Amino acid sequence: MISSNISRRGVLGALGIGAVSTAAVACSGGKGGSGGSDNGGGEGGGLFVIGTGVTATNQFAKNFNRYGGGDTAPGLDLVYEPLFRLSSKDGGQLLPMLAESAEHSEDGKEVTYHLRKGVTWSDGEPFTSKDVLFTLGSIYGKPNPKPAEDEFVWLSDPIETPDEHTVIVKYNSDQRQQEVNLALYYPIVPAHVYQDGDKLEFPQDIMDNPVGTGPATLASFDTQLVTYTMRDDYWGGTSQVGEVQFVPSGQAGNIETEITKGNVDFAEGGAPGVVNGFADQAETNHYSFIADGASQGIIFMTARPESPMADVNVRKAFRAAIDYTKVMEASGIGYTLPNAAGVDPILNESLQQPEFNSPMELDAEGAKAALEESGWTVNDQGNLEKDGKEHKLLLNIQNDNATFMVTMPIVVSNWEEHLGVKVTFDPKPKDVMDTILATGEFDIVASGLGYPGSPWSNYTMYDQPVKPIEEETNNGNWGRWEWGEEAETKMQILVSTLNTPETQDQIAEGVQGVQQAFLEQAPHAPVQGGGTGVMYSTINWTGFPDPADVDYFPRVGGMGNLTNLLMAIKPA
Repeated sequence: MISSNISRRGVLGALGIGAVSTAAVACSGGKGGSGGSDNGGGEGGGLFVIGTGVTATNQFAKNFNRYGGGDTAPGLDLVYEPLFRLSSKDGGQLLPMLAESAEHSEDGKEVTYHLRKGVTWSDGEPFTSKDVLFTLGSIYGKPNPKPAEDEFVWLSDPIETPDEHTVIVKYNSDQRQQEVNLALYYPIVPAHVYQDGDKLEFPQDIMDNPVGTGPATLASFDTQLVTYTMRDDYWGGTSQVGEVQFVPSGQAGNIETEITKGNVDFAEGGAPGVVNGFADQAETNHYSFIADGASQGIIFMTARPESPMADVNVRKAFRAAIDYTKVMEASGIGYTLPNAAGVDPILNESLQQPEFNSPMELDAEGAKAALEESGWTVNDQGNLEKDGKEHKLLLNIQNDNATFMVTMPIVVSNWEEHLGVKVTFDPKPKDVMDTILATGEFDIVASGLGYPGSPWSNYTMYDQPVKPIEEETNNGNWGRWEWGEEAETKMQILVSTLNTPETQDQIAEGVQGVQQAFLEQAPHAPVQGGGTGVMYSTINWTGFPDPADVDYFPRVGGMGNLTNLLMAIKPA
């Protein structure tokens, strides 16, 4: 969304898709992977077993209502599908799913969806514009062409469905980027199942018989085992997988053992050390990190004049003095390294300047030169000093972040090694960290730097008014960095342009202008790429794609991703 208020950018637009917590599988006896066997639901299809997270009771919730709240059963992305999905290439282009195209008005306030024909729900009913009307109408609520100044209303007019395959939505403000949120978080559900009379409102009761347009239908449910059968009438084609089973997770070592044995074929996650500890256990074990465009790292407080971090050269020095590769290797989870703008280099490769196609790396000499340029010196105690005033530095992190607890002490040691500055490593509990971030009472802090998805969502936290330091903030721009008018102008290109093959020149202009501001002003030091690790075995299945070779994220989570993965793999 375009509004400068973060809460109005989309119901879930500000949420990142973080790495799924490391999990281990408590497998059901005798239910191991069986690629190529006749154990699957489809004719000759094999069984594909996925280890996944569960509730605190270590049981799956029998809830297949994507919009009902609370814990849901695993596998819903095999049942429900969105209008579009996000590509893992070209800055997260929108790719067709249930909609073939979307035409936006020049002001972004109106969109016309042309829906895919020949799609059926798993109960045989046709997919039509009525389903989109119900889903979007339930999300957006009642229309009001003249909302009060203190009221946020999505729709200016009721959603129109001139025919079974056309939907027209009219907004009160430019909502082109809402397509990104819809692709990430909001699948279409069947009106003939969900709707009660004329009400556009998702039911809150728990649904235990899901009906979707996706490639799978529920075969059986147990609190420790959920089984789906792949459809042979799916609009997107057929898979050599016949059945997909989800088994619950336990301790970190269990899932690695079960994958190594071939009892489980695939799982998200990966504890520190998984790169060597798991991948080296067997030739059939594999681990990949699937980058999503988000990043984490070091945020510098730019808005406090008394802080050394208010000086751009100090920020550049601290950014350049980190050995990013060694820090990544120490993490043991093999995350990808972001570029200077805090984005995975590959995701925006076709859009950005060549210097951003490389990840962050150590520049010890450049770090020393930048610190000297700043006029700050390092005294005998290892503290920064200027004009007779000494400034001690702390690096605050949240103490339940297992990766930060491993990597940030190395960052601190890098600063001492390459700059001579002694920074105190200072872990804090979440409630304390929340206060530190909101009040800006820090010089250096480790946290999230950007959101996943398109270039718009990568940088949307910085496209908002920066509150004075005496006021608390919650917009994610914890360092209160103001990137300047030129970058703001380029960001507005990203805000008002939908990322499609036809708009690549415009998107590239916006991306390059925004990224240049990050390079020149160093508001942060991007240490860790966002995403999730995936562990898998090739005992039963082969053909797992290299993330760099496909236009989707080969993982369990994210709409369209698991579907594409199941279409790609073959029996071993």
